[in-house]
Amino acid sequence: MAGTVSSLGIGSNVLTADVIDKLKAADTANIVTPIDNKITLQSQKGSALDLLSSLLGSFKSSVSSLSDDTLYQKRTVSGNTDAVSVSALSGSAIQSFSITDTVMAKKSILESGSFSSTTATVSSGAGTMSLGIDGETFNIDYTGSTTLTDLKEAINTKAGAKVTASILQTGANEYHLVLTSKATGVNQAITLSDSVGGTLKNELKTYDVSTNPTGVQSIQTASDASFKYNGISITRASNSVSDLIIGVSINLLQDAGSTNISISQNTTAISDEMSNLVTSYNTLTKQLDEMTLADLDNGKVGIFNGDNTIKSIKREITKMLTSMSSDGNSLAQYGIGLSENGTMTFTKSEFDTKMSSDATGLEAFFSGSTSESGEYTEGIFGNIDTLLDSYTSSSGLMSTLLDGSKTETKALKDERTRAASLLTARYDTMTARFAMYDSIISKLNSQFSAVQMQIDAMANSN
Repeated sequence: MAGTVSSLGIGSNVLTADVIDKLKAADTANIVTPIDNKITLQSQKGSALDLLSSLLGSFKSSVSSLSDDTLYQKRTVSGNTDAVSVSALSGSAIQSFSITDTVMAKKSILESGSFSSTTATVSSGAGTMSLGIDGETFNIDYTGSTTLTDLKEAINTKAGAKVTASILQTGANEYHLVLTSKATGVNQAITLSDSVGGTLKNELKTYDVSTNPTGVQSIQTASDASFKYNGISITRASNSVSDLIIGVSINLLQDAGSTNISISQNTTAISDEMSNLVTSYNTLTKQLDEMTLADLDNGKVGIFNGDNTIKSIKREITKMLTSMSSDGNSLAQYGIGLSENGTMTFTKSEFDTKMSSDATGLEAFFSGSTSESGEYTEGIFGNIDTLLDSYTSSSGLMSTLLDGSKTETKALKDERTRAASLLTARYDTMTARFAMYDSIISKLNSQFSAVQMQIDAMANSN
C-alpha cells in the first residue's frame, strides 16, 4: 500500500507515500469527483421532482373538485327554527316554502293502577292478555304466580318490536306498569283485552277509565303529525317527513310552530374551492419559477434551468386558465385574474355576483353541460383536469421523470463504483511496484557501499 513506501530514488525522497497519495487525489478529483457532483445534482433533481409531483397533485385536487358536477348540487337551507328543522340533499330542487300550524305526532302511553311492589302478582289465576297495536295482536299468557316484573318482561318479549313495557315507581309501595308505543301516529294506539275474562286483578283488568278509575288509563293518546305546507294541510304518522318533497326532510320539533324555508345553491362550497385553487396554483407556479430560474447576473440558476419539459408545465396550465370558451366565457369574468408577475388572484365579490346572476351558466362553464340534443361539452376545469392527469397519473410525465431520475442516479452510482475500483487497483499496483523498486535500490545501495568501502581501503593503503 502507499503508506509502506518510505523513500525511493536513493534516499532522495522524491517518490514517497505522500507523493502517491497526491497523485491518487488528483486522479480522484478528475475522475470520481465529477461523478459525485452528477449524483448530487441528480438527487436534488429527484427531490425537486417529488415536490413538483406533490404540488401538482394538490392543484389537481382543487381542479377535480371544480370539474365535478356534485359540487354544484350542494344545497344550503335557511329559515330553520326551534320548531321546524329542514335539511336538503344534494341535487334537490332550489325552492322556497312555508310551514305553519305544526302539531307533533305522539306515541300511545298507557299506565296501570298501583301495585305494592314489583313482585306483586297480577292475577288470581291463569289467562291471556291480548295487546293490540298497528293492526297486530300479541297474546301474553299469565298465571296466578305471574308478578308485575314477569308481566313486563313477557310483554317486551312478545310485543317488544312495537311496544316498550316498563315499571315506574311513583311513591312508597306504589309501582305502575307503563306501556309505550315505539312509533308515533294514530295507528300506534295500544289496546288491551283479557281473552280469558276476569282473572287479571282490577288494576289491569278494566281499561275504561270512565267506569273504573283504578284501571289502566291512557296517559297520552297516539296521534298523527299535522302542519300546513304553503297553506295546504298535511298529515303524517311521524314527526320526520321525507316523502313530501324529493330530497328534502322536514322535522317537526314543537307544536304551533311556523317558518319560511329557503333552499338555495351552496355557493360557499364553490367559492372555498376557488380559493383553494388559487392558493395551490400560486404555490405550484412559484416553485416552477424558482426551479427554472436563469438569473446569471445575480448568480441564481434553477435546478431545471433550460429544461423545456418542466417549463412547459406552467405554460400549458396558464394557457388553459386564461382561455376563453366558444361562448365567450373566461375565468376573469368570475373573479379569477393573473397579476403582472403571474400571481393568481380571486375576487369573491365578483364571483358571488356572477354566481347569483347565472348559476346554471357558471356550472356549465366550470363543470360542463349537455345540450338538448344530448351533446356533452366539457367545462374548463374538466379540460384542465385532463391536462393535469397527463402529468400526475401513474403513466404521466412526473412518473416518467421520477423513474428516469432514479435510473440515472443508479447508473451514476454504478459508474462511480467502477471508477473508484479502477483507481484503487491502479494505485495498489503502483504502490507494490514502488515497494519492489525500493527493495532493489536498497540492495544496490548496499552493494555500492561495500564497493565504496573497498575502494576507500585500497586508496588508503597506497
